[in-house]
Amino acid sequence: MKDFFNRHEKVALMFSGGRDSLACLHLMKDYLDKTVLIWVNTGAAFPEIIEMMKIIRSSVPNFLEVQTDQPASIAKHGYPADVVPISYSSYGQACTKSKPIKIRSYMECCHDNFWKPADDTARKLGVTAIVRGQRSDEAHRSPFKSGDTFDGIEYYFPIKDWDNSKVTKFLEANNVEITERLSMAHSSLDCWNCTAYCGDSKERMKYIKKFHPEKHKEVTSIIRQISQAVALDMAGIHEILEI
Repeated sequence: MKDFFNRHEKVALMFSGGRDSLACLHLMKDYLDKTVLIWVNTGAAFPEIIEMMKIIRSSVPNFLEVQTDQPASIAKHGYPADVVPISYSSYGQACTKSKPIKIRSYMECCHDNFWKPADDTARKLGVTAIVRGQRSDEAHRSPFKSGDTFDGIEYYFPIKDWDNSKVTKFLEANNVEITERLSMAHSSLDCWNCTAYCGDSKERMKYIKKFHPEKHKEVTSIIRQISQAVALDMAGIHEILEI
């Protein structure tokens, strides 16, 4: 950490409020004068995340909220999904017919509403390095590796070799209460209406059902529609394979 900050005068920490970015914040506590915390408020943040950010904002010297409008983006381009039936995408519907909902890749949705706005903001601030709480054992990761430099910015992932248990022990050692949210892998809860990452979201959906039942009802309704749309396209594939 010391060597890293010796190389950089202005650093951005991509801060989501999840367990991993919280661990990075504590690791960087001696260098916060050189660090700006960037939080992307997608317009679909959970109330507990918004409350947490109020506390964090008042406790660090440099905090920047980046506002995006994920609900408007979904309305225009479609809900994020792990499997996208092409005829349900914006382009697919233009070439076929309109459907009850639009569906798009979760990569596209996260890029437009989270990753790119955060990265663009960091570059406008003139930082020379970006820190993320990315771990190598995660199912979804940035294409960059810790230490990579792209377009003049170094990317640094200080907990890349940690696992969940090490993150928990570190947070507890720094007097962080491990709440039910922080015990989950998807503890950042970036967008309450996310309909993707289903293979890794059982804990997250149980949490939403328990603490935000109306939001759970709405999200599962959309996921059900996505499942039905995928099944329609898969039916044709199965019919071909049975010939």
